Amino acid sequence: MKLIRFAPDKSSTPCFGCVIAGHAVAFSVLQARAGKSGESLSDSRAYLAHLPDSEQAARALLEWGEQHFHELGEDERFEIDAVDLKEPIEVAALFDFGLTPQHLKNSLATLMKHEQGDPRTAPILQAMGKSLLADKSDEPASQPEPLFYYKGNLNSIVGDGETIPWPLYTARLDIEPELAVVYGNPEQPVAGFCIFNDVSARDVQAPEFIGAGGLCLTKDMSNGNQLGPYLVTLDEVGDPYNQKVTVTVNGCVRFTGSTSEISHRAEAIFAWMEVICPIKPGTVMGFGTIPGCTGLDFDDFLNPGDAIEISFERLGSLRCRFAEPEADLCPGRWPVRASLKEYLA
Repeated sequence: MKLIRFAPDKSSTPCFGCVIAGHAVAFSVLQARAGKSGESLSDSRAYLAHLPDSEQAARALLEWGEQHFHELGEDERFEIDAVDLKEPIEVAALFDFGLTPQHLKNSLATLMKHEQGDPRTAPILQAMGKSLLADKSDEPASQPEPLFYYKGNLNSIVGDGETIPWPLYTARLDIEPELAVVYGNPEQPVAGFCIFNDVSARDVQAPEFIGAGGLCLTKDMSNGNQLGPYLVTLDEVGDPYNQKVTVTVNGCVRFTGSTSEISHRAEAIFAWMEVICPIKPGTVMGFGTIPGCTGLDFDDFLNPGDAIEISFERLGSLRCRFAEPEADLCPGRWPVRASLKEYLA
């Protein structure tokens, strides 16, 4: 089952619904048509709080909608490509984990290429690299295992088909395709999975590790946390940890990878987070960037105006576009790429 939050147009209030025969249909419409009632499908918050009963109710309405699809009016069903797909749930909290070691190693190699002459950043990056490569097999077992994460900016969460403004402080804007799990409640912790695009400014990343102690400029830009296009339930996901990932840029395949590179499962994330505090319904957790699917992995970055499509085998495709800078870019710390010279003062 593919769950969505959608609006028929940009000015409409988002509805909570599902995908039927390539169309977006609100649960409120299905309930009215099928003669059903109940508050558990009024919005995504209610759905997550009432799992697993709400999933059963949603599936029953989906089945009714499939059987009676042609009875729905044009103002009750909308072609999925014609609607404004929001983030699939109303997000309570956003956390991103680093559970793809190969991407971290690739990224450190690219960062060191550009930072090796900087006495502030290079030693820290070298130490991080040694830590990643260290043999951890002799470390004492602990339950649950501590897992590193950072918090996401709730003010920058968007859905499918969005334009990402190009921040004037970076010349290396990048995508980060990730698998994300949505937490339901203690009775059904895994509500489903979606795609997470953690947009990142790479040339300011190393100094923020050291000076700011965070990733504010790197990660928290406008529209920089993209989720969607659907919340896919377990019955339709198959194995979330064995999905092919493809990134196309301007219609051409640019990067490929797999979720099989993820080192830990959702249960390990939940176990560690519950040591810290209770998890609220609607908490979204990214597992880490799919190796081989970013500019940072290869020192091969995208450009203003690029149209990007991130596809996971069973989760759909999440689209965005990098906007043109609205003013001259600030002088950067890394060498200027030829494709960006026209945007410099």
